Amino acid sequence: MKAHVCIIVFLLLSSCSRYDYVVESDYSYDGKFNRYNSFGFGTNQSFSGGTEDKVVLEKSLKKVLQAWGYRYNEKKPDLVVVYTIFFDDVNLRGFSQPQFQTWLTQNFISGKVLIRKDSLGENSNYRSTTSIKEEYKEKEYDLKKGTILVSFYDRKRKGTVWQGYASGIFSSDEYANERIMRSAVIQILDEYKLIAFKSNS
Repeated sequence: MKAHVCIIVFLLLSSCSRYDYVVESDYSYDGKFNRYNSFGFGTNQSFSGGTEDKVVLEKSLKKVLQAWGYRYNEKKPDLVVVYTIFFDDVNLRGFSQPQFQTWLTQNFISGKVLIRKDSLGENSNYRSTTSIKEEYKEKEYDLKKGTILVSFYDRKRKGTVWQGYASGIFSSDEYANERIMRSAVIQILDEYKLIAFKSNS
């Protein structure tokens, strides 16, 4: 009986730790997603939150990315992680695209590492059935008060390859606490959910 009670309590706590936000993401069709294995944080970014917000966001981002196998590298990371908080309503420009995981499945071979299908020879059985160079169809996002935006910037190619956000994390009468911000980060990165590239060296 006690075991059943413990399980029920655990499930209730787990469900309460995940909040329902508007979560969305965009990505670049030219991203080298089969080559990223390290990350660092942007040092020149402007951040409108407080010091405590910054610490919570970086700690949460770091924990998730390292769990997926990405190495933290301050000097020369493959991906520079940039984040910000919008405290008021904001309009952001995004793209109407296939879900990130769906697009990866269509254009890459999974295994020990990701291999881009269009990079293989003509005799290979793994040829992409869809075009890598798909169109970017722009759309506007009208986001409500309290939005965390996270972007992955390819340091070598000098361009953003992925961005995700969670909107509506601040209620009208309450400031987001640490648990809410951690939950928002987890849900944002859940849109990416791609383990790090593993080299053979």
